[in-house]
Amino acid sequence: MKKLFLASMATTLLAMAGAAFAGTDTNSIQVLANVPPVCRITTAATDVDFGTYDPTLDADDTDGTSSVSFRCVKGTTYWTYIARANTMTAGTESLTYELYTDAARTTVWDASKTGVGNSSASNAVQTIDIYGKIPKLQDVGAGSYSESVTVTVEY
Repeated sequence: MKKLFLASMATTLLAMAGAAFAGTDTNSIQVLANVPPVCRITTAATDVDFGTYDPTLDADDTDGTSSVSFRCVKGTTYWTYIARANTMTAGTESLTYELYTDAARTTVWDASKTGVGNSSASNAVQTIDIYGKIPKLQDVGAGSYSESVTVTVEY
């Protein structure tokens, strides 16, 4: 009988212990992150090197090329433009040129933010090409001509 009483008592205590921990309470939390619209140049533009320009030749214009790579957060609206004077100098001499968005050299690069921006479809790297042309038969002296220009991705 004593064994039955002890077994009954143990069962009662276990049942009470389980009941003491049967209630729960919950709370929700938020997990947060902010993704701003951002664009970053990933590969700096290379120089547009026209090489040797001979102003005495009545031939095709002298061409040069460059490119720049960047990536933007998906859905970010951005503009690309190249600020420049379109004139390289060597001392007091000036040599004009133009920069284009296409290999045929028919569409001039904007020098500032204009028109409707582009929207990035993903954050994949985008590469834009820069095509340059020096018009023929410019009346310039010998020298090393240069101009510093700024390639901009604005968002």
